[in-house]
Amino acid sequence: MCGQLIDAVNAGQRVFFAVEAYECLISVPFHAPMALRFIDYYNTTMQFHSTLNHLRSPPDGYQQPAFDLPKGLEDLKHDVQAGVFNNQYDFEAALQHLVYSMHDAHVDLHAGVLSAFSFASPFPLVTASLDGKETPKIYFADDVIKRRDNTNATAISAITHINGEPVIQYLTNFAALQAFGMVEPHADWNQLMDSPVQDILGGASSIFSGATTFYPGNSLNFTFEDASKPVEKTSWLAIYKNTDFTGPLTTGGDFYNFFVLGLLPSSYKDVPLPPSFGGTPIDDSPDAVNTTLPTDGTNTNNTQVQTSWEFDSYGAFPSNPDIAQLNLGLDGGVITGYFYNDISTGVISIPHFDQYGWDIGNFSQSLADFIHEAKTRNLTHIIVDIQKNYGGSTGIALLLFGELFPAIDPVVQSQRRSHELGNVLGSATTSIYQELANSTEEYEDITLALTADEWVITTRLNAETGRNFTSWEEYEGPRQQHGDDFSLVEKYDLKNPTFQAAAFDGWVFSSLLDENETAREANWDPENVVILTDGTCSSACAMFLELATTQAGARTVVVGGAPSPGPMQAASGSRGVRSYSNIDLDVDFSWVGDLDETAKARLPATRTDTGMYVIYAGLNLRDQLRADDLTMPLQFRYMAAECRLYFTLDNVYNMSALWHDVAHAAFQDSSLCVEGSTGYASRRGTKPSNPPPKSSAVAVPGPKPAATFTVDYDPLSNEGLPAGMDQFDLHQRWHAPTSKAGLLWESA
Repeated sequence: MCGQLIDAVNAGQRVFFAVEAYECLISVPFHAPMALRFIDYYNTTMQFHSTLNHLRSPPDGYQQPAFDLPKGLEDLKHDVQAGVFNNQYDFEAALQHLVYSMHDAHVDLHAGVLSAFSFASPFPLVTASLDGKETPKIYFADDVIKRRDNTNATAISAITHINGEPVIQYLTNFAALQAFGMVEPHADWNQLMDSPVQDILGGASSIFSGATTFYPGNSLNFTFEDASKPVEKTSWLAIYKNTDFTGPLTTGGDFYNFFVLGLLPSSYKDVPLPPSFGGTPIDDSPDAVNTTLPTDGTNTNNTQVQTSWEFDSYGAFPSNPDIAQLNLGLDGGVITGYFYNDISTGVISIPHFDQYGWDIGNFSQSLADFIHEAKTRNLTHIIVDIQKNYGGSTGIALLLFGELFPAIDPVVQSQRRSHELGNVLGSATTSIYQELANSTEEYEDITLALTADEWVITTRLNAETGRNFTSWEEYEGPRQQHGDDFSLVEKYDLKNPTFQAAAFDGWVFSSLLDENETAREANWDPENVVILTDGTCSSACAMFLELATTQAGARTVVVGGAPSPGPMQAASGSRGVRSYSNIDLDVDFSWVGDLDETAKARLPATRTDTGMYVIYAGLNLRDQLRADDLTMPLQFRYMAAECRLYFTLDNVYNMSALWHDVAHAAFQDSSLCVEGSTGYASRRGTKPSNPPPKSSAVAVPGPKPAATFTVDYDPLSNEGLPAGMDQFDLHQRWHAPTSKAGLLWESA
């Protein structure tokens, strides 16, 4: 089956039946020695993750199950040694289940055969209430869009069952297994659902409609509330994600070589590059259609410059934003701004903070334009819409905070685990930096490049003293916390323009410097600013939200979640302040080892024997801490929004309607908030009226293996791998769906 699928991919096909992909995946052989090497490599990498001990026994209010990653990896290692796994897919599924059990969006693993496919429902879903008060129901997203546009052939009907199981029960269990990176089941639920903001994020799909990791089965049937409507019988799909030409992969063994070991087939160079991967079409006559761009990069199709999100969002975003950042779209701008005089409210939509290079300047200009125009119009309220914001640049988060709340100095405090490998890296790197900084101008460029390096601590501030650390040894502590060792608490030296330039891609934000003290005047009372999220806010987004609510005092409204009353947290993605990866660590180990022989002797002898080709293995390096409690990372605090709203049929695919509903609930009528959702939030030092709710997380078993081990009557060597050659660089690229229903995916 693997060979048939790759032949189809080379012909331009990307979407298959899920059962076909699964048949291929479970044919990929398993080699225990390679798996054991990877587990050791991954275990070493994850020693740098900041919350290992906190996860073992989280505090009251944490909404996901406790989890012990080191024990999970040890158990996985035992299963490998015991011969439990008969194919590579089952091993990787068990491994990925451990990763998802971390419930931290900074913890991510792209490697092996699981990087080849994702699974998808051909019918995306939304959860919506009829009027904002009635318990929400589940609908096909396409039906809701047609209802909005008055193009439904029949009346819209909610879904009651999926594969014969009550829909809420089915999706709750589905989310518990397939959702990832969120500290609350409500945010897990929102990950399953489609939304206009998800649509504009470059084709990144909801989990249910394109980003399902574990094989969900073959058949997929939907039963409707309207008994006269026939059951929708369909099948799960598989989406091939690799964008690189693999050469001829015929067997499961070939798949193992390419996706697990990163080896190309020996005949790779003998096969012409197919047109679907940029090769020359067979028909290369003068009359053949030229679909490539000219070498100078100019666009011969006269593509119009994008000025709104209307098309990408299936008509949900307005067609005429008042503010639109330059180069709006995948390769540039993210900001759009809207002014509503009828509710005296300005809305700024920022779906992510991934802004680098000149996009930072364009972001800054659009933000300034929005603030200036909103003030000119005398608008009294501001909505900052950060739905689906997965984070990005820390500098952008600080810039946004500084411009919205210029009278307040942002304070970002953090800690990391204090352990042998980290302290070796930190001590060596900081010492090298200090030596270079004290030398001649010859090393000035290198010194500047290292100023914001994660392992240079003397450019950062000791939160207790307010002065720069003098050495890594001063910083490493350890402080005892939750049965683990941690560093002292650090702060960014934001008053230092050199640190800013090094940390923020060459940019310096004047609103964060001392020289701007006399010009600091609040644009709006924080009471009149509301931050709108859907709970999936993560990383730099969560940092901005923490600053805006705790230090400035802005309001929060969260939308969606599972169809049940009660509160919901505003930021359930990673609340850590520094994502890091195996790639970063491999570079760090190599760099320090080349320059410091003493440190090299204490570092891993090699990081190249990974056992499995790893595209990316992410972790959280530093926890964010709140000044009133330096013993509890924000990741484990219960941080509810002040008001929760259900999506409605009228606003789930109509952003203007949603923003009006948010403004009414936040500034006029709090009774519009979901029943039982208020009284759980804290803002600018206030204490919540209610304790955190009990966790609603459900326990689900890991992915079901394709085969069950009994006994190996004829053990064979696990080292015998088919021939392979050159290691390749594997990158993933998503393609935007062209239809809500049917999921048409373009080929690379």
